[in-house]
Amino acid sequence: MPELLASSALQDALGQSPSGRSRTPGAQWEMTLTVTERGIGDIRRAVRAQLQRWGREEAGAVTLLGVSELLTNVLRHARTPDARIAVRAGANGVYVVVSDLDRRLPVIRATGPLSEDGRGLAMLEALADVFGVTATPSGKDVWFRVACAEVRLPGGPGGST
Repeated sequence: MPELLASSALQDALGQSPSGRSRTPGAQWEMTLTVTERGIGDIRRAVRAQLQRWGREEAGAVTLLGVSELLTNVLRHARTPDARIAVRAGANGVYVVVSDLDRRLPVIRATGPLSEDGRGLAMLEALADVFGVTATPSGKDVWFRVACAEVRLPGGPGGST
């Protein structure tokens, strides 16, 4: 999977780049990437741009927190930094899936008051409307949904923009 470049992530999110690394079919955006520390911020900006494009800014804080947490977990815990992120705006919320190639499933663990890490998934589980992990043949999907007020997406029931 190719290294993510900062400018191309933002261009892809806005539908401005023919690079082929991301797609924006209707109300869904996805990208295959090699996660880097710098790249996580770039992906957050790309997701924020998509949320604005879809009129889903109200889901922004939790969605961006979740994106940061899941991509950071790929970087810190997965055996390879290769991943895929998919973000979809549905009638009642924003759905995010981060897929990686590590078959080990994440564990939400109890942390002490002075722990410096280990709180991210518990926080995401508490803030998101729905949170889960699904084993896949090649690794796993970690996903969540942030509920939004029901809206009619551009393009009718299918939600195409």
